[in-house]
Amino acid sequence: MTVSESTPPTSTVPRTLLVILRVYLGIIFLIAAVSKLGGDTGFGDRLPMILERMSESSHGWYARLLHSVVLPRTGLFGGLVILGELTVALSLIFGAATRLGAGLAMFLVLNYMMMKGAWFWMPSSNDAAFFFIGLVLLLGSAGRHFGVDRWLVERWPRVPLW
Repeated sequence: MTVSESTPPTSTVPRTLLVILRVYLGIIFLIAAVSKLGGDTGFGDRLPMILERMSESSHGWYARLLHSVVLPRTGLFGGLVILGELTVALSLIFGAATRLGAGLAMFLVLNYMMMKGAWFWMPSSNDAAFFFIGLVLLLGSAGRHFGVDRWLVERWPRVPLW
């Protein structure tokens, strides 16, 4: 058997790893969204208390943003967070509009980091790891392997979402 007759493992392994990362991050976001949907009190009702507590450790400019923009509209932002997390989860799990889902995941975790006062180089920041997983998925067209994006890119090849 010559080298040209065999498929090198490097041509399939990276795509499979992208699928694993994509589904993993999608499940993380699904768990986060579902946990906000359950319980006696809604997420929107708990959000003001959560934001007040978290704003104490937030970066200064972000704490001001929380107090002036988000806290007066917690119902709206609570719904947007749940909708965003569900969108990311479904996009990544099914590999549909994966670049959009990965970009939205990066935006959400960046906001979570700023709210917590975390930086990318902090060892305890799993949000930073999720951010970079999202970046890899965005750049790697992760939905084109075992995902809906495979068919979407054939139908609409110029759309950058897949």
